[in-house]
Amino acid sequence: MSLSSYSVNKPVSITMFFIGIVIVGAVSLLRLPVELKPNISYGDISIIVAVRGGMPPQEVESMVTKPIEEAVSTVTHLENIYSKSTAGESRIWLEFEPGINMDFAALETREKFSKIKDKLPKEIEKPILAQYKESDTPIMVLAITSKAHTVETLRRVVDEKIKERILRVEGVANVDVYGGRERKILVEIDQARLQAHHVPIDNVVSSLGANNFSLLLGDLPRAKNKYLIRAIGIFESIKDIENIGVSVTPQGSVIKLKDVATVKDSYADPSNYARTDVEPVVSIYIQKESTANTIKVVEGIKKELNQIKNIIDKNIYTKATLNQADIINDAIDAVKSSLISGAFLSILILLVTLRDLRPTFIISVTIPISVMFTFILMYFQRLSLNVMTLSGLALGIGMLVDNSIVVLDNVDKKRSEILPLPGWRDKDKNAVIEGASEMGLAIIASTITTIIVFLPFAFVNKETRMLWSGLAFTVTYSLLTSLFVAMTLVPTLLSQMARKPIEKKEQKALKKSLAIKIKGIYRKGLVMALRFRYLLMGAAFLMLGIALFFGMKLEKEFMVDAEEGRFTIFVELEPGAKLDVTDKMAKELEEKLKHIKEIKTFTSRIEPGSSKIYIKLVPIKDRARTTKEVMDAIRLEGDVVAKHYKGGFIYFSELEESGLKELTLDLYGYDYKILKETAISIATRLGSIDGLQDIRMSRISGRPEWLVKIDKQQASSFGFTTQEAAETLHGEIRGLRATLFHAEAREIETITRLQKKYRERLDDIRRLTIYTPEGESILLEQIADFAPDIGMSEITRKNKARVVQITAMVSKGSLQKAVEKVKASLGDMEFPKDYYWRVGGDYERNIKNEKELSAFPFSLAPPYVQMPGVLWITLLLVFMVLASLFESFAQPFVILLSVPLAIIGVVAALFISHKPISRGVIIGAIMLAGIVVNNAIILVDRINFLRTKKNGERTDKYREILHSTIIAGEDRFRPIFMTTSTTILGLVPMAFDRSESANLWSPLAITVIGGLASSTILMLFLVPSVYMIFEDLNNIILAPKQLLIFIQRRICDIINKRAGL
Repeated sequence: MSLSSYSVNKPVSITMFFIGIVIVGAVSLLRLPVELKPNISYGDISIIVAVRGGMPPQEVESMVTKPIEEAVSTVTHLENIYSKSTAGESRIWLEFEPGINMDFAALETREKFSKIKDKLPKEIEKPILAQYKESDTPIMVLAITSKAHTVETLRRVVDEKIKERILRVEGVANVDVYGGRERKILVEIDQARLQAHHVPIDNVVSSLGANNFSLLLGDLPRAKNKYLIRAIGIFESIKDIENIGVSVTPQGSVIKLKDVATVKDSYADPSNYARTDVEPVVSIYIQKESTANTIKVVEGIKKELNQIKNIIDKNIYTKATLNQADIINDAIDAVKSSLISGAFLSILILLVTLRDLRPTFIISVTIPISVMFTFILMYFQRLSLNVMTLSGLALGIGMLVDNSIVVLDNVDKKRSEILPLPGWRDKDKNAVIEGASEMGLAIIASTITTIIVFLPFAFVNKETRMLWSGLAFTVTYSLLTSLFVAMTLVPTLLSQMARKPIEKKEQKALKKSLAIKIKGIYRKGLVMALRFRYLLMGAAFLMLGIALFFGMKLEKEFMVDAEEGRFTIFVELEPGAKLDVTDKMAKELEEKLKHIKEIKTFTSRIEPGSSKIYIKLVPIKDRARTTKEVMDAIRLEGDVVAKHYKGGFIYFSELEESGLKELTLDLYGYDYKILKETAISIATRLGSIDGLQDIRMSRISGRPEWLVKIDKQQASSFGFTTQEAAETLHGEIRGLRATLFHAEAREIETITRLQKKYRERLDDIRRLTIYTPEGESILLEQIADFAPDIGMSEITRKNKARVVQITAMVSKGSLQKAVEKVKASLGDMEFPKDYYWRVGGDYERNIKNEKELSAFPFSLAPPYVQMPGVLWITLLLVFMVLASLFESFAQPFVILLSVPLAIIGVVAALFISHKPISRGVIIGAIMLAGIVVNNAIILVDRINFLRTKKNGERTDKYREILHSTIIAGEDRFRPIFMTTSTTILGLVPMAFDRSESANLWSPLAITVIGGLASSTILMLFLVPSVYMIFEDLNNIILAPKQLLIFIQRRICDIINKRAGL
């Protein structure tokens, strides 16, 4: 018993089975994770080590950064190590291969780090290890505002009640707070009073720590238990701090802290500012772990914020000025909308073509059932809902009904032979079973040829495989489920919805549908094509040649520009620029941004010498200019502002999905002075290259500083070392954290330093007081000289070598062409010994991808053959499947002829839509190799069937073959017309989608539409023609043999006649 026969005879069982599929599919859908693209991010781990005392970058590099780099460089699956050493801080981030288990990588990194932790300087703070990269765009930026509170109060609320709770959300890696000022207990010492009382500043610092403690002394045993004994001496108020003793006079009087200093519960000096739409705010920048799901993390943050609202003042408001989950949800909604619209259009074309609600209803039912079945398989495959898997579903929507249409059409032909006589129901049931079973081989073949195109993806690079495997699995699952549905549910519904046959005259009256009229036109065209088949074949190859010629002129891009509507403006000044100067430049730029109508909101984050402004534009449908055009307009305004500031410069960056191309050159060497000179020369040359803009270098310009050179002999003569003198000066100028003040379950730093009037000018610094061990006070200028200098602002390293990065935005052409121009420009440049440059950033990955595109489909030059290689392997696999199914080596060539015909439509569609050849286009082309042959399969299969006599033998008579070819074309025109129409119309919403992320899926849809349309139209005429051409060739090859047989027969006839005479 065949599957179709079982289904027709067990309608209740089949119905219950598919109802169960729908229920389980709905549950699976609700449990599928949601993301923008498959998670192929290169996992990152950041190691942040702060060093007390403001250790200079050179020492941070040698004492902190290098030992850590050596320790973690052997972590498994590590690809690159980057580091940045600045004054008092070392930041190291590790980049891993995509797709690895980052929890294991983090565990191994911690183990490696723990082995050298004790060898690091004792001044280091508690190291931070987190799974994120500092340069990653925050997934969420929150603006905290209130008309009833100052930004300092808001900062205090954020630090005390919001920050730590957000950090506890699963998937959150880092939370930075900007705006307002941090709460501090400031102990500002009056140097004149200190000198009057002969009190060293060290006494003040040590007294604060010694009078603020909690110490476990032991325990007191009891009969049944024991009490702990604890000594408590913590500060409970500012007065407690003011009244501690810091020294004693010769007369025995206690010198209290308030006698030599003022104590304030205040705020630290501002280190940054934050604004949203020009208004001061406190901003919270949230970064996720590199492999965490953005949607889930944002949902967790929102839940936490809802709980936080209950514990903070009602007059404090939280607004998300950047939310990457919104971008993802918008993109997913756009694909869902395209999917639903495509399904509706597919059903509509079926209704128009069939002009019958019953078969239209049956085929329409197969769509949601096949989709639900696919969701079940996706759930167990652990796939997510993203633009790739949803694009696969949208692509499959039109193809889901193909198998059902073919079965329905064949059943309809079987039913047309039934007469309205008693017992017609049994005959109808048999017609359904025979019609479905008869098409089993054809639809299995077409399904296999479609899904087999994804098999070669197992051999492409890991990134490509991870990116497109979701689409491959989704299309495969949807087609397999549609095949199963076509062989089970469709026959069941057809048998249950049978109608009494009608007379032949009535059938003819009904067959005046649009498809029938088009079929009549097609028959005439087919007869004409068969008559001039050689001319038609030549014309087709001429069209293919023209298409290939123009195809080579198309741009080739791995990353296509996506209209995200979000970008970041970087505002840079010279190293050492004051916060107020940076803030002034940012404010001037913000005033310009206020008047750009395309901008919906912007959030500024201002730091000394460097600022970021996050821009969000209004939806694309509500603005006249693209993101790039808005950026160009801001660039013109920004350049005018930047000219008034020393070292002023602005540049832009977009989200990763936008496809913005950046070219980064890594310049390696050791001496930063030589690196700086060489980098400036390179940047100058890059500036003259057309197509490059926003050229910038990593911070190699030193910041101005004064060197205090302490005379060792002079210091020794006063009884202290140079280090002791430096530490004293550090406490007087920069300040020291003397202790922690406990208030409202928080620990607030208590900072001691001289009052501002004693440390404002260089002359004030010269007259700072240092006490000898004997209590004698001396001025700093007595033991030290002062010299101006330019010190390093930061030291960057890559893979354990010093590096300076020169970066430019590629505004014209491809990344590959930009690199070629750079190589030509720098080819004659001389470099000092042991200094060299390499193209860095994402070049190695992207340029490999672009070279793959450059090879498509005209070259197989190694080593960039992966994607074109996949195409050729796909064609070979399709040929092998067809040869096996038809038991012929010739007929697969007839069918595969439809594949190059698709190139004509692909090139035309790309030219019309102004799309470059991108990764999506190539994936679409590979899929076309499996899709376009489906129509040719059912056409050739029908020709073979009609050629077969009732006794099972094939006819070789030319006229009968020609007649079979014409009839087969007529018979299969309607299913081909309907299947092609449903597939194309199912993709139309995706192709014409103008949402902000549409470029992620529209190239694939445009490719399939163009290729399928041209291939189908030409295939309907060319495949029958080529079939007959093969018969012509067969006759020519066999002609000598047939002639010899004819001559032999004639000779025999003559001999027999003469013998008879």
